[in-house]
Amino acid sequence: MTALGHIPNTIRLVHRATQLVAAGAIALAGIAATASAAGAADDIAAAGEQAAGVVCASECHGWDVIFAGPRQQSGQWDFVVSDMVGRGAQANDEQLRLIRHFLKRTWGEVWINSANAQDLVAVLALPDKDAEAVIAYRQEHGRFADLASLKKVPGVDLAAIDAQADAIVFN
Repeated sequence: MTALGHIPNTIRLVHRATQLVAAGAIALAGIAATASAAGAADDIAAAGEQAAGVVCASECHGWDVIFAGPRQQSGQWDFVVSDMVGRGAQANDEQLRLIRHFLKRTWGEVWINSANAQDLVAVLALPDKDAEAVIAYRQEHGRFADLASLKKVPGVDLAAIDAQADAIVFN
C-alpha cells in the first residue's frame, strides 16, 4: 500500500498535534496515570498520542517526520524510540512506553503469518485470548492467504480485524 492510503490518518494526527501544542504543556505523568487506571488499549494509545505530541512533535520534529514513510513492523518502532532517546529526547520510561504503544497501534504493521501474540495485541488491539487463538489456528491450519482466511479464526473480534486491515501483511 502506498503512503497515500494513510493520508486521512496523518491529517487526523497533524490536527491532533496542533491541538496539543496549542493547549500548552501537558502533565505527562497525569496522562500515564489515567491510561494505567483505565487499562483500555485505546486509552493507552490516546495517552501515547499525547506524550508523542509533547515529546516528539513539539520538542524535536513534526508529525510529518513520524509518519513520513510506510507502516513499520512493531519491533521497528522499538528501535525508532531507542534511537530517539539516543539523540536526546527527554522522556521518562512511562512516557516512552506510551509513545511506543501509540506508534505500534497507530502506524505499526503486523506480518500475520509470523507475528507473535504480543505484536498482534500491540498493532491490532486484539485481546490476548484472540491473539493466542490466531496463532493456534495458524499453527493448526497453516498460513493465512488473505483477510477472508484470517476471519475464519473462531471467536476473534472481526471488528478489530477490519479496523486494522491495512496494518496486516500476508507474508
